[in-house]
Amino acid sequence: MGKHLTNNAAEIVILQRNLKDLQGQLANAQKRILELIQDKDSATEELIKERQLLVELSKNVNHYESEASDKIQKQIDDWPDVLDSKPKNFKMPPQPGYRFREGEKWVKIGADGKMEFEDIEIKK
Repeated sequence: MGKHLTNNAAEIVILQRNLKDLQGQLANAQKRILELIQDKDSATEELIKERQLLVELSKNVNHYESEASDKIQKQIDDWPDVLDSKPKNFKMPPQPGYRFREGEKWVKIGADGKMEFEDIEIKK
């Protein structure tokens, strides 16, 4: 029976060491969990700040974009009006008339440099 008690005592010692090891591991795990929770909290706070910054920057961009658009439109509106090459309300000025006389002829210069005369047809 003494040997049995010695074996039991040895087992108890081993179990006590294992228990101390497990308690140390548990304490380390709890410390690590607290560190991770703190990291998570700081990361969450940083993410919230970045989101707020993003919202603020988006508002600024929209404001400046609107302001730039307004300035561009004002510049376009301030440009002087330019007449179109053929405006809708443009009337041709009266053209001077030419009256033909009886016996007048058209003059053409041929390829050889000689003048050719053609009768003018007068429509009545």
